[in-house]
Amino acid sequence: MTQLESLPATEARRVICSLVSPKPGPTLIAVGGIHGNEPAGIEAAQTVGRLLDHAGGLARGRFVALRGNLAALSVDPENPLNNPRYLAQDLNRLFSCQPCPEPGRGNASQTELQTELPRGHADQTEHPNPDRYERDRLREAIDDAARDATGPIVLLDFHTTSSDSPPFIAVEDSLPARRFAQRLLLPLVLGVEEELTGLLMDDATRRIGAVALTVEGGRHENPRAAHTLESVLWIALENLGLIGRGAKTSLGKSPSRSARAASGPHAGRAYDTRHREPVSTLPYLPAAGLGPFSPVRAGKSVIAHQAGRPLHAAESGLLFMPNLQRDIRPGDDAYFVVRRVGRIWLGLSAVLRSRPWLHRALPSILPGVRRRPGHDHELLVDPEIAVVLRREIFHLLGYRLVRSDHQPGLPRITRLRRASRLACHALLAVVQNLLRRGSTDTDAREHESDWIVRRHRLDTEPPSFS
Repeated sequence: MTQLESLPATEARRVICSLVSPKPGPTLIAVGGIHGNEPAGIEAAQTVGRLLDHAGGLARGRFVALRGNLAALSVDPENPLNNPRYLAQDLNRLFSCQPCPEPGRGNASQTELQTELPRGHADQTEHPNPDRYERDRLREAIDDAARDATGPIVLLDFHTTSSDSPPFIAVEDSLPARRFAQRLLLPLVLGVEEELTGLLMDDATRRIGAVALTVEGGRHENPRAAHTLESVLWIALENLGLIGRGAKTSLGKSPSRSARAASGPHAGRAYDTRHREPVSTLPYLPAAGLGPFSPVRAGKSVIAHQAGRPLHAAESGLLFMPNLQRDIRPGDDAYFVVRRVGRIWLGLSAVLRSRPWLHRALPSILPGVRRRPGHDHELLVDPEIAVVLRREIFHLLGYRLVRSDHQPGLPRITRLRRASRLACHALLAVVQNLLRRGSTDTDAREHESDWIVRRHRLDTEPPSFS
């Protein structure tokens, strides 16, 4: 184990383990306890770190495991499940370049707090916003782990859920992230980063170019959650070549078999996130009889009651991560809706988005689509055209929605009416684009109503795994 004496006492507690091989290779960073009531990821990292240390370390590269929200984790260290999820703001919504709103003030733009404590301050709970303080310290620890990396960087952000959900991996839908996540054998959930801002996995990809995944191990109280996360960690270590093949978990089981067994009927499946609904008012009471992956219908299925009023599903699909936390606050996630993505769709998207000529040609062949001036790999999309093309088309081509007025649950008849109205215009525009060898939209200005879509960083700057 590396020596930690150089770190202040508070920050030394953040490091669960740190192992470095003399032989260069990839860097694997695991983070547990981003939420104070989710200790399973910490337990999994402690177990793997201890077993690796006893086995003589790594074959190559570096493995670092970190605790996330030390302030929230320290409220009740004897009974971690009794800890609050966060103190002032959800830490896993604060990793953003944009100013964060103050607690209870919605999404209005606010300036960042300027008060800052020196690194290693003994009591971060005295900070005006302890969760922001934890964000800054965790970023520093991640940067320390990634500094002087001799290969690609992978970050696993370990979580558990309040509902009785099977384990899964939430991943940015870039090809490198998708491919690595598929090796970990849990179900994939794509597109979460479009519905949530300030995620750690998003920040790690943007700032240090990491292949970053959010791994959910199961329900908080389920003792198998820590073992599932441990299995994922062993599989990641093997796939990166940091250890040899044939690892066994602390229970003497095959990590691959454990991961597949925990996934149940969802093993090998992929889902696309279609909607996220926040909690708006209290009291918030989840409806009985609905669980993860239950079918829901837009405007029909009652997900919960807020202040005595029914909260209906905003989108049709499968209910995902319904909020069953004991301490629910306004702005928290109420629920998500996902839909199954087939293997043919995933394969087609991999083929299309890896063709550079296609991205160069999009403004010439898609009506209402033009390049965003001054922004590489970004497009502006006329909102009327975007409603017809829909977000799924941009996902297929490898674009992430940065700004949109996506309306969940839009009636099919309305969509068909708009599509019919625009069909002739679209066909004419495509022909004109081809004849003129360029977009017929000569207005290069950006309008507030335009959708903005951007290619994923890892698709434009793919890491090299060898």
